This record gives sequence, structure tokens and C-alpha cells, in this order.
Amino acid sequence: MRRALLGYVGEIPVGSVVEVATLAEALNLPARHVAHILSRLGDDEAELLPWHRVIPRGGAFTKAQMGRPRTIRQIGLLQAEGVPFVDGDRLDMASVTCWQPPDTHLSTFWADLEDDEPA
Repeated sequence: MRRALLGYVGEIPVGSVVEVATLAEALNLPARHVAHILSRLGDDEAELLPWHRVIPRGGAFTKAQMGRPRTIRQIGLLQAEGVPFVDGDRLDMASVTCWQPPDTHLSTFWADLEDDEPA
């Protein structure tokens, strides 16, 4: 499941975003699992993967998130890619390009697989 998620994240093009919930649905996972996995990326993985392109529902960051260094970095990386924001803490969802993950895993039941086993 982790490998599949990180594979999807690696496919998100520059200047595009995808909501956590959209990734979760494509992987047949709870959104909180997707968010948890991405929040635990090591420094090496975070340098290699465009994790910053995975955004909260509706593109709105909460006040609690805005106080976190990782969120501040995420917003800076998105702005550097030309992703439009409104009021500094919310993406302009009417103007942003949303990436759609493939539906390869819609019916995958992850408990039946080892973490490193391809689905």
C-alpha cells in the first residue's frame, strides 16, 4: 500500500495537485492512512517525491496546519510551481490543475497483501 501510494505521488506533474481524499479513494484506503504515510516520509523520500502536491480537501489549510513548518514549506513549493492561492492559505481551486490518479487499486483489499507485494 505504501509503495502504491508513493508511486502515485511520484506521478503528480509539476504545477498540478491532488487531494488526499482523491488519492485515498483511488487506493481504496481511508484518507487518514494516506495523510499519515505522507506525514512520516523520511528526509530522503521527501527530497525525491513531490509530496507537496498532495493537498487537503478543497485546497484549504487549517489554522493548525498553517503553524507547522512542513505546511509553510508545502505552500512555498506549490507557489514556486505557479499553483494559485487565495488569501495565502487556500488554493484557488477554480484555477488549479487537479491530477487524477489511475483507478488500478479501487478494489484492492490491502490486508490480503504484504506491504512490498505488488497489487
